[in-house]
Amino acid sequence: MICPELGNPGGAAFIGGHANTVVQLSKTLSDRNHEIMIITTPHRYPGNQPDKDILQEWAEVFTLPISGAYSSVKYGLEFASKSIKKIKELKSQKEFDILHGHSGYTMPAMITGISSKLTNIPSVQTIYCPIEPVLNNYNACRIFSNSILSKLYLSQITKIIATTKNIKYSLIKAGISEDRIVEIPPGIDTALYNPDVSGDTVRKEYNIGPHQPTLAYVGNLTVIKGLHILIDALHLMTKNILDIKLLMVLNMPIDTYQKSDRLDIDMGLMSKIKEQIKCCGLEDNIIPLGILDNMPQVMAACDIFVTPFLNTVGVVDYPISMLEAMALGKPVVATKVGGIPEIIEHQKSGLLINPNDPAGLSDAIAYMLENQEESKRMGVEGLKIISERFKREMVVEMVEAIYEETLDNGGRY
Repeated sequence: MICPELGNPGGAAFIGGHANTVVQLSKTLSDRNHEIMIITTPHRYPGNQPDKDILQEWAEVFTLPISGAYSSVKYGLEFASKSIKKIKELKSQKEFDILHGHSGYTMPAMITGISSKLTNIPSVQTIYCPIEPVLNNYNACRIFSNSILSKLYLSQITKIIATTKNIKYSLIKAGISEDRIVEIPPGIDTALYNPDVSGDTVRKEYNIGPHQPTLAYVGNLTVIKGLHILIDALHLMTKNILDIKLLMVLNMPIDTYQKSDRLDIDMGLMSKIKEQIKCCGLEDNIIPLGILDNMPQVMAACDIFVTPFLNTVGVVDYPISMLEAMALGKPVVATKVGGIPEIIEHQKSGLLINPNDPAGLSDAIAYMLENQEESKRMGVEGLKIISERFKREMVVEMVEAIYEETLDNGGRY
């Protein structure tokens, strides 16, 4: 497995949906008697790093030293060169059968492809977000993961896993042969996320009454996640529902959020978000939370889970936190972007709204709160979708089938 920044497979100190997914996939493969080696980068927040022994119990983990700032060009180049070098070194020491890379953007697939070419080991690459046209000012990863370059990065990959139909279509549109692409969704650990999980302890901890309306958001502070839109929607709602709460779960230690002098590359909006909350008078309505070791219980404490994404380019096309909320039986309000409409059918398994629409988001949340039986029914429908398509064991069997097919074909497609 090749993936940056993995965390504790037990649920503590994860950062990022697809890294979370890779850990769970690797753990299940190990349980099914596969030998796993993981090449990764150091934890973004060393003070919150999980116990390394947990990973080492079922995988050989190689954490590469990176001197560049997180997500910088130097960071990416260092990880690429050191990963390729480490794979060549491992190949000289032991036999292994498959290289499996994981990435949101397509650009990191060049690590898997070059390594596959140099070692003559068949490769699989899982892509978690779609290829989209480069418009206006976007980050370097998006610019260098355009259609033309994506086709080049993926040229040496034996088999490509697209986690959504939307991603598969974007790959085909980029000129990648359909017979090299297979659609396999991310897997959800339904032993951790299920309707039996209680959020009562969390509600008590934060003084949330048993009937007090509560929302949950899980993500980072980048514009693409739409947290600022949710805050505007919440401001509109407090005109009628004074006691509504938002559990705002962020991808950083809580003290990093609270101390404005500690900024990271993906926290450019932190000051703006904090100022927005203050200007809207929402300090008493919003409960900021950082990296957690009880995520299922925190998500179970909400009445409605909100995914206000503006798009899914650069993030997971099926937002993992949304799938986890569905596995808990929670009704979902989400924007109709990326792969989300593939799993949320409006007014059946959740409510879909247009992105960047605070009033529409506010109305949808209010509808859920005012129609509790309808909300529960949508939550049950969402749970069915997870049970039928996203259980981790089902997904792992599909991945194993791709490994076997790849090896049976001698790594050629």
